[in-house]
Amino acid sequence: MRARGILGRSKRWIGGFIHRFLFENDYLRDEYFTTSYMVPQRLLLCIRVVLFFYCLAVLATNLSINIVHEAGWSWAVYFTTLTYIGITMYYWFAAYNTARCLLKHRRVSRGSVAGRTISHPTPLPPDQLVLLAAASNRVFGTPASLVPVDGRAGYRETGLDRVRLLRLDTYHVNESQTNSEVSETVQDMSPLSDISVHSEVDITASTKISEQPARSAAHQLSLATQWILYELFACYAPLVSIIYWSILFPTQPAMDTVADMWTSVSMHALNTVLMGLEVLVFARSPFRWTHVSVALSAMLVYLGLVYMMVGLYDFYVYPFFSVQYFGAGGVAVFCVLLLDVAAISWVVLLMIHHWRDKAYPRKWPPVQCTPIAA
Repeated sequence: MRARGILGRSKRWIGGFIHRFLFENDYLRDEYFTTSYMVPQRLLLCIRVVLFFYCLAVLATNLSINIVHEAGWSWAVYFTTLTYIGITMYYWFAAYNTARCLLKHRRVSRGSVAGRTISHPTPLPPDQLVLLAAASNRVFGTPASLVPVDGRAGYRETGLDRVRLLRLDTYHVNESQTNSEVSETVQDMSPLSDISVHSEVDITASTKISEQPARSAAHQLSLATQWILYELFACYAPLVSIIYWSILFPTQPAMDTVADMWTSVSMHALNTVLMGLEVLVFARSPFRWTHVSVALSAMLVYLGLVYMMVGLYDFYVYPFFSVQYFGAGGVAVFCVLLLDVAAISWVVLLMIHHWRDKAYPRKWPPVQCTPIAA
């Protein structure tokens, strides 16, 4: 009975954690993963699709070369291969999420809905914004609060079942509804006596007012997968390049064909270039210090896979994992150093992201993406 109770509590805790991560996470929003500071969204989609097919071609060619050299069975256990598969998967999810956001925006912008609007004809001082939220609450019947939106000229009003964007130039609040009859009025809202409520028909989604609908679990999971892949392989890509060019390349035989050279350069050098471009140019994805535990845990799992291959097949994925290379103590130290380098890479990326997200919005205002409905 005690074990069953512990198991039940564990399931509830895990379920609650997953729910909070997917639906109560301020960083898991469309605009962070489907827009760029520098690149327009349509161009960003094209770039991500092209890079996905490029990475897929590199993987297919590399697998073919390994099969020709009768090493195809061990292809998937190399850290280089796993990292490049992760980068390819990242571009797939990034392209998919960006395309879905664009298609949703296009579909919504062509339609129209009936709606109701609270408006104030002149800009209000900040200390009266809370009264505007109270006016919205009075009309729509849900608690609301106003918080700044990424330093732009707007405030996000968050209720229990909706998120609406308020623009400081007009102070519009819009809510979709099935009919155009609005009987509510706002009274006793001094000093906001000029606030009025009226109905509007055919309010198009191309206006400055937008409402974010409920988010589906599948969509949030897709964003979360893109986020984890981004963080992991932005961290691992430099690690692959450093180890290959400093330790493995000097001992490698000459490359026989152009395909060998192309795949080797793509998987051991361009991997870092691609993820560097994502970090500095294409992506707005957040980078969280708490997720370093995921990166280190994945490294430990890989080290376990390496020595499982030794136990099952007497096969060392890389020579420096063999005791004949460094000795038993040297191999242990090397494994610890791998974890240390991964942690250092994470800290460096954390600082780069902190600088990027602070400096870039001053020159390139962030874009708000049309949200995805359930």
